Amino acid sequence: MQPLIQRESQGRTSYLAHSSRLDGDLSPSMVPAKALAARRQRAVAHPWCATYQVHSDRTILVGPGDANHERPVADALVTTQPNLVLAVHAGDCVPVGFLSDTTAVAAAHAGWKGLEAGVLESAVRRMRELDATSDIVAAVGPHIRASHYEFGVKDLNRLIKRFGPSIESQTEHGTPALDLTTAIAIELDRLGVQAEHWSPGCTASDADQYWSHRARQEPGRIALTAWIEDGDV
Repeated sequence: MQPLIQRESQGRTSYLAHSSRLDGDLSPSMVPAKALAARRQRAVAHPWCATYQVHSDRTILVGPGDANHERPVADALVTTQPNLVLAVHAGDCVPVGFLSDTTAVAAAHAGWKGLEAGVLESAVRRMRELDATSDIVAAVGPHIRASHYEFGVKDLNRLIKRFGPSIESQTEHGTPALDLTTAIAIELDRLGVQAEHWSPGCTASDADQYWSHRARQEPGRIALTAWIEDGDV
């Protein structure tokens, strides 16, 4: 796993990290349960909690009883429970992790539909419900970049009205494209969340590190993970 952000608070340490091809496919929809469990434990040796992602704004607060069970339908997870790994999976969409200074963590899956639906806002709102004064920072994982992300004009125009003209771009072939990176930055700024880390990788162009549904029709997925480490639990 590639570490992104580490923060100490209240005697605990919170982490955001993401996997790559080196960690193996971590898609809970494609990998057999036994192999998936082994790969997860090699990556982060705590129980994991993941969702069945549907490009929604639904955020779930999870606790110790939610680990390694059937995946709930949602696109973001929040917890204050130590030694529990939150995971979202992506093969072009944008995985975003969050840490607060009160030792809450979150992980969100933000494709363009989820971004439009408000998944990042939903995750941040749930974290602030735990403590309205908390300082939240984010890490943005690898995702498809505008140069490879051809996008329909009708949907693009609607998103421009929502996020502004700077999200409009072109592919390397000169066709209309959505700049997800800029859209995420605009949304995080609107929410008052500082992005402390931006992964430079493009899932479409960096085939050695990442899977891409759009570029190569690959079923594999990386995981972006968030967890709180507490050796006393």
